[in-house]
Amino acid sequence: MTALAHVLGEVGPGVHIWNSDRPAAEIRAEAEEIAWRCVFVDCSHVHDKPQFLEECERSYHFPAYFGHNWDALADCLADLQWLPPPAPGSNGGILTIVENSTVFAFADLDTYSIALEVWEEAAEAWRRIGVPFTVLLRSGQ
Repeated sequence: MTALAHVLGEVGPGVHIWNSDRPAAEIRAEAEEIAWRCVFVDCSHVHDKPQFLEECERSYHFPAYFGHNWDALADCLADLQWLPPPAPGSNGGILTIVENSTVFAFADLDTYSIALEVWEEAAEAWRRIGVPFTVLLRSGQ
């Protein structure tokens, strides 16, 4: 079992704080090894809702019809059909690593709290169809 698989097995689907300084490339390689789709959301420059939604659009490669509001974010996170699917027959899921999450939290706590709720709702939507959706929040250096 890889170190990442161990972490994912311990925390389960949903949104979690994850204190790790492992390089992004190493995490992505481990995620792919266990058939998970991995998305990095970098919040080092996120200070408000518009910047957060733009970062999500870029990171998740949302389609052009993304509406830049909370409902659109929830809809897109519950879909993600444009991302490569997990390998057939795998137990893969969807992993989001949020880099520098504390920058966003300190800049706009209300918006950050809503973002966490939207990710939790996405985790629940994916859970209903049997796909783990996990968000790991890293504080950054």
